[in-house]
Amino acid sequence: MYLYYLGPQGTFSYLAAQQYCNDKHEHIVLSPKNQLHEVMTALIDDTDGQAIVPIENAIEGTINIVADTLVEQPFTVVGEVFLDVTFGLYVKSSQSLASIKKVYSIGPAISQTQKFIQRHQLAYAYTHSTISALDYINDTTAAIAPLGSGEMYGFTPIATHIEDYPHNQTRFLVLQHADTVKHHSGRSCLLVITPQQDKPGLLASILNTFALFNVNLSWIESRPLKTQLGMYRFFVQAVCPDQQVLDKIRTILETLDFNVQSLGRFNSHSPDE
Repeated sequence: MYLYYLGPQGTFSYLAAQQYCNDKHEHIVLSPKNQLHEVMTALIDDTDGQAIVPIENAIEGTINIVADTLVEQPFTVVGEVFLDVTFGLYVKSSQSLASIKKVYSIGPAISQTQKFIQRHQLAYAYTHSTISALDYINDTTAAIAPLGSGEMYGFTPIATHIEDYPHNQTRFLVLQHADTVKHHSGRSCLLVITPQQDKPGLLASILNTFALFNVNLSWIESRPLKTQLGMYRFFVQAVCPDQQVLDKIRTILETLDFNVQSLGRFNSHSPDE
């Protein structure tokens, strides 16, 4: 089975894919793609494959392109991976920190290491991926990349754990084509709840319905419907109750004029699980 991820080798998506594969103990072939949309839509042609994509970062928030594509394509969530986000400053082996004048990386990595960048008065520029930033390393420049990844390409971190916040994590979803998933099980469930019309108390109605059955929510996010300003759909992830309770919640929400789409039930794959 192929597992598609945002490449190249060494990205956070690659590290999350490795973690998922180690937990599964199955023969899985990692297949890199250049863009998140390509990672997800690879499942349209390869209905037996899986894809791993970031959905939420503790600092940056929701990855919108992933959330939007989830409701546009026939995907089911079959797993979840939590990955600690740590960065290293990669240089040539002969360089010192004092010689570095400029750093390269992707936008989120630059954003999440601003305190280090400003403290050392470094200029910065953006690249397509944290790994492609390694190509820009020379006598006065360095790359900010996932800690542990630069070594794959022969580089040494001159500074480690340079992220602004020490408890940063990214949450990844593992996707599969909905037609190939026959059995849904797991501790978490993800629903997309779409109002049919705009009226007062929409969000309160959703929250109160889950609270009525004492169901804890682990994530809630709104995304525009792209039909008119002020109209949103809601992504709701819950600690999944038994199916009877979930069916009751769905029935009540549909009675309140919401469309409810299930994106699957699944378990987490992380060191704490």
